[in-house]
Amino acid sequence: MKLKKHNTTFANKMDLLDVTADNQLAKELMELHETKCRECQEDRLSCTVRPSCKDRNFLNMLIELGIEPEDLPSFCYSQYLNHIQRFITEQKGRRMIDRRLPIKDFLSALRVSSIRHFTTKFKRIWSKSASIHRKNAQLVAGDGLLFHFDFARGIVIMNPVHVKINSLEVFKLYADLFSKYYDLKSEIEDVTLNWWILSIAVDVEGTVESITPVKSKLSGCFDALNVEVSENVVNIHAEVIIDENRKPLFVDDIEKAFTVSSKLRSGEISN
Repeated sequence: MKLKKHNTTFANKMDLLDVTADNQLAKELMELHETKCRECQEDRLSCTVRPSCKDRNFLNMLIELGIEPEDLPSFCYSQYLNHIQRFITEQKGRRMIDRRLPIKDFLSALRVSSIRHFTTKFKRIWSKSASIHRKNAQLVAGDGLLFHFDFARGIVIMNPVHVKINSLEVFKLYADLFSKYYDLKSEIEDVTLNWWILSIAVDVEGTVESITPVKSKLSGCFDALNVEVSENVVNIHAEVIIDENRKPLFVDDIEKAFTVSSKLRSGEISN
């Protein structure tokens, strides 16, 4: 475990005060956590069942920073890999969200040789799945699991719930994946560079009496929400404005628009 040499990387991500102050804070925090990690790993039982940092968030942060696996706290990392492998293959335990892993270690933990091997293997197991691959990113969804492979950074994020959407390209990528996974028609209009509209067309049976349940379930997810009803079709228009002074758009917000639409179509949401 060699964390101190990554102080500058941590400081650059902080970007809170001035450069000197951020560097000093990063150095002190790394030193404190390195000591905490060492003490935690000395008690292997506790490290396995109740690590000192909740949900191994410090380890997750180190992976997000791009720290090499050989510099990570080794025993903690081995447990992390084991928990993720069991969660994916056995669907046991509390749901894991926003978990990062180097792609090569992710594949090794699942005993597959490539992402193609991973998708081929699990599509045979999952009852429903979908995948989208564009440029340096691939998204894979199956049976409640979601994976974002970032080839430029060499990491995969499992169940990215609180990951922020900062570009139209990534917004379209997730919308296209969920459209495919939930079998719904959707499109995105880029009104301006930072103002986008996601539209989802939902085929429904019978007369739609009220749009209140849809608006209620999507309240707070988007900057504006318009729901139009025509004969046997409900059109949901979700507006997003990307601005540092506004609530960020998360992956979970986009998926929620599709899950609500899917439930509306199936009658699980009363109309």
